[in-house]
Amino acid sequence: MKSPARALPLIVLAAGLGSSGCFWVTTKSEGAALRKDVKQIDERLTTKEQDIDKQVGELQKILDEATKVLKRNSADLGADVDALRNDIRVSTGLVSAAKNMMDDLATQVERYKAANDERLGVIEARLATLEGGGKPAGTGTTGTNPVAGLNPDDLWTQGTDAFKAGKWDEAREAYKKLAVGFPTHARADDAQYFRGESYFQQQDWDSAIREFQKVYDKFATSDLADDALFRAAEAAAKLKNCSEGRAYLSLLKQKYGSSSLVKKAEAMDKDLKASAKNKAKCTS
Repeated sequence: MKSPARALPLIVLAAGLGSSGCFWVTTKSEGAALRKDVKQIDERLTTKEQDIDKQVGELQKILDEATKVLKRNSADLGADVDALRNDIRVSTGLVSAAKNMMDDLATQVERYKAANDERLGVIEARLATLEGGGKPAGTGTTGTNPVAGLNPDDLWTQGTDAFKAGKWDEAREAYKKLAVGFPTHARADDAQYFRGESYFQQQDWDSAIREFQKVYDKFATSDLADDALFRAAEAAAKLKNCSEGRAYLSLLKQKYGSSSLVKKAEAMDKDLKASAKNKAKCTS
């Protein structure tokens, strides 16, 4: 028979097993191992925390450097913007100065052109006189040009008859004597216009433009000035010089806004603008 004192642990153990189904028994050696494991885990956690703190510190340094760079770049950008603004102001001043120079040059060119046209008119008149073997236009009998022994009306008739017959050179010669020899005559502007028209009929586009330009230059108030500009634009278009053609059309609309040709000029200008990149129609 077992003694009660020795049987008690077994009873307690049995009771524990019976009540919970299992019972964990930790020995002294197992407790020491557990504590060792816990210690190792604590050490690893401490190491990880140190590593994380180190990484956080490095990230903070990077962030600080990035902040400094951003601030520096912002300052540099501000300086660049200020420099750019200054450059723009300087450029604007240069452009303004260049524009003033161009305006002055254009004025000088116009003055030179006017003076040159006047001299050219005198030369042409003298040339017409020499070609006819007579005295300078405006001398001799009133209303008569001693150059060819004809008055301006006769020259107009002569030129018109030759024009209708397609005798272009003969027509131009008569018209030239009228336009140059009698520049104040009522038919002078007509004669100049039909000189251009004679070249146009022969498809000599460059010469036609030159003569039509003279109508505008010498007889700007003529009823045919707008017609001359439109014809010049047509001749330029034939040469595929679309930008030049549009310039004549623009001048027509600007100077002769009430002309019956304005609508046609606008339509033609629209076509030339649309064809600007078509090399088959426009080379300039």
